[in-house]
Amino acid sequence: MKELGELKHFLRLEIDRSNKGIFLCQQKYAKDLLKKYEMLKCKPIATPMEANARLCSEEGKDLEDTTMYRKIVGSLIYLTLSRPDIVYAIGVVNWFMQTLKKPHLEAVRQILRYVKGTIDLGLLYNKGGACKIVGYCDVDYGGDHDTQR
Repeated sequence: MKELGELKHFLRLEIDRSNKGIFLCQQKYAKDLLKKYEMLKCKPIATPMEANARLCSEEGKDLEDTTMYRKIVGSLIYLTLSRPDIVYAIGVVNWFMQTLKKPHLEAVRQILRYVKGTIDLGLLYNKGGACKIVGYCDVDYGGDHDTQR
């Protein structure tokens, strides 16, 4: 074994230590993702998904290249390691993986535009502070257009 010093990068996760604590981000991974799917020069937006957006598996034209959609969603799922702000939006677009339509691809592009505008976000674990995790859930399965459950 060999001592390589403090950990800076691990599996495309960037680790930065400071007096405040440990900061985890995936800025380079996000830039590479945007570059790969030609969204690096897109106009950034403030939200990953429109408020009250309702996607349906029956509306819209079928996608010709479903492989690209699945690759983008898979890459975005990996980005959620340091970006919990996009987890809900990724979950929504992941729901329609079997019946892909044009509106689903547009929703994924909107998430990529949001990532472009918030590329420097990450997780800060405060040094010495109490760790308190708070989560909220707003379940609305009755609003599901496909199953009404």
